Amino acid sequence: MATRKRVLSPHSVFDEPQLKALFQEHKVNAHHINSIYRHIIQNNASSFDDIPELPVRILPLLKQNFVFSTSKVFSRMDASDNSTTKLVVELQDGQKVETVIMRYGEVELNSFPKEERERRLKELEKEGKQFKSNKRATVCISSQVGCAMGCTFCATGTMGLLSNLTTGEIIEQLVHANQIEKIRNVVFMGMGEPLDNYDAVLGAVQAMINTSRFSLSPSRITISTVGVAPRILSLMKDVPQIGLALSLHAPTQELRSEIVPSSKSFSLTKILDAVFAFIENQNAINSKGVFPKTSGQRHVLVEYVLIENVNSSVEVARQLGQLFAERAPQKDIMVNVIPYNPTDVIASYEKPTQETIKQFVETVRSYGVYTLIRQELGQDIASACGQLVVKGQQKKKAGDCGDGKTADLEDLVGKKSGVQNGKPTVVKRTTAKKDTVVPSDNDGKNEGTWMTPLVIGGIALGLGFAALAVARSFRSRK
Repeated sequence: MATRKRVLSPHSVFDEPQLKALFQEHKVNAHHINSIYRHIIQNNASSFDDIPELPVRILPLLKQNFVFSTSKVFSRMDASDNSTTKLVVELQDGQKVETVIMRYGEVELNSFPKEERERRLKELEKEGKQFKSNKRATVCISSQVGCAMGCTFCATGTMGLLSNLTTGEIIEQLVHANQIEKIRNVVFMGMGEPLDNYDAVLGAVQAMINTSRFSLSPSRITISTVGVAPRILSLMKDVPQIGLALSLHAPTQELRSEIVPSSKSFSLTKILDAVFAFIENQNAINSKGVFPKTSGQRHVLVEYVLIENVNSSVEVARQLGQLFAERAPQKDIMVNVIPYNPTDVIASYEKPTQETIKQFVETVRSYGVYTLIRQELGQDIASACGQLVVKGQQKKKAGDCGDGKTADLEDLVGKKSGVQNGKPTVVKRTTAKKDTVVPSDNDGKNEGTWMTPLVIGGIALGLGFAALAVARSFRSRK
């Protein structure tokens, strides 16, 4: 059965296509749209009445059809060390997603395990340089309610795919985060597979990098994917400047299919061909001076959740090293090893030992592949990689896409959302009336029901890019 389109009302003001359609229908000059966003983003306008340039005839139509935020922060949890803040964001129809803010600053090197810190400090010491702090905040954004990928280690996969977010709902997560911390980096590593909701994610990214909107640097926005190869090639054409991350987790097709069941449709060869094409395109653009010189070497981050006795052997490490050894001299691939975080999944996975981690990383590095270990932030608030999940919306077990079946990636290509032919489809989200945009008080009574490890896979990714930023910082000082 085909996926049915969501119909929500009112629209978010950040759903720009709908805003443009209203202006066009009533023959109002579209330049007023820039004025709307300028007042909202730069001047903190709280209503359309705060925007003086708007024509009087369009004002009541804007108030009737659009609101500044269709979502609200349902709850907030802060890590004990204040490194991480997890927001549960309630959408206008009552469904919830998680958004995570990650802070880096004075003790930036603490984002690395001890051996990584010591190695980098020695490098600086040889050059007679001191480490300088670079305070910044990264937000990990969700693109879907739940996920159809069914990764066996990820709590989000236990929810199945419930809904796709609109462009406005995605952008509103950035707005909510900005009200807490000034956001410099955005990573699409929260709930959902971003390339399974391509149009909405693309619209959000384009707004974020638009100098008349949020004006974020494209190099500070990263999209993580399990490997929807055709969509990676689409990104290469539509937003070639942004960062790309590949959730790999295994160096062979056979092992990867066990860990990421939805990966069966695209071979590793096809996925890596798309990834390498993305890199080569960035390099070509960079050689023409399109990217700022300060952006430095561009990388694709390869995420690898390390699970004891599953994908952690020395032999598997050799296979991973061999997979990227040919590209090692270009230094455009960075493998980010993520020790498995305990999650609410059926699979009896175990966290790797320190000895396993060390042996695995050293083996991969022996092939010349740039490899880092990710130290998770926010584990105490279930916001580390793989832990994001809203329990009230859980369905079955990780590896099942809601109904016990796994969505093949090829089923997702060419469709705006969901899966057909007997596989999971997105549940229709009913229209919310304007007076129920914020449907419930956040009295905390139901928080235990709704909240659970939800966005961990995304956060792990965000931390990986923070590690990448630090690595670039060190290189630039040499």
